[in-house]
Amino acid sequence: MTKEEIYKCFLEDPLLIEKGYITPVKAKSLKFHERTGIKLLEVTKLAITGQADDETQGIIVNKIGRYLNK
Repeated sequence: MTKEEIYKCFLEDPLLIEKGYITPVKAKSLKFHERTGIKLLEVTKLAITGQADDETQGIIVNKIGRYLNK
């Protein structure tokens, strides 16, 4: 699976809509490379990219921590 496909699968999760993170229309139109301003989605993209690039869990966790502490 590509990064885009994994991201789309994540965006299909009904909890994102139920919890108000994203609207159904926006979920269908978002692309992996687009910035959303939604921390949950941005952290998910960091995790997907890290896994796809074969980074260690420690590196992925550090990147997520730095992003959240901005």
